[in-house]
Order: sequence, then C-alpha cells, then structure tokens
Amino acid sequence: MESSNASSAETSAPVNTKKHAGVLTSEDVATGSLKLSAKDTTEVIKKFQRNSSDVGSPEVQIALLTRRLEILTKHFGTNPKDHHSRKGMMDIISRRKRMLTYLRREDVARYRNTISALGLRK
Repeated sequence: MESSNASSAETSAPVNTKKHAGVLTSEDVATGSLKLSAKDTTEVIKKFQRNSSDVGSPEVQIALLTRRLEILTKHFGTNPKDHHSRKGMMDIISRRKRMLTYLRREDVARYRNTISALGLRK
C-alpha cells in the first residue's frame, strides 16, 4: 500500500511546465527568465548593425552579450546565491572581453563607437 501512496503522491505533485524558449522581455526579468526575447534581440541588432543584413558583426555580438549581462545583473539583485548563473555570467563577460579586444585590434574607431554607445568605459 505504501508504494501505491508514493506513486499517487508523485503524480499529483505540481509539475513545472514553463518552457524557456529563449524569449525574455524586460517584464520577464521579474519572473526569473534569464534569456533575451526576440523583440530585445531585434532591437539590439537594429541599433548596432553595420548594414541591413548584418546580424553577426562584433558590434552586434558585443551589444547582445551586454544586454544579457544587464539581465543577469538584475537577476543577481534578487538571487544573490545563484552561483551557477554567476559562472555563466563570468563566461559571458570573458566572451565579451575577447570580442572587444578583437574589435580594438581591428578597428579602433568602431571599438570606441561601440563602447561609447553601450556605456562600457568612460
């Protein structure tokens, strides 16, 4: 009888069916989703793209990483003990740093425009 009670308890337990489909709006930060929404992504791409078909230039990639870091920073304000996400944030910071180094090495003017538009350095 105990095994039947255990199985019925397992089936009646609430199941989290929320899917993380990679969409996050500014409003979703409060709900705990840590990914960019398609809307945010397209806004960032439109702002930083070099031409109408550009979606992967260093400027766009750096801007997208910066947006993700902003979301994670807000997340850590309410979840200070989330060390797994903090590790992911450190990886994102390292990736952005490498992209900035590449951009600075290749074209200093584009580098300066990018960091001033993102407000990264003074």
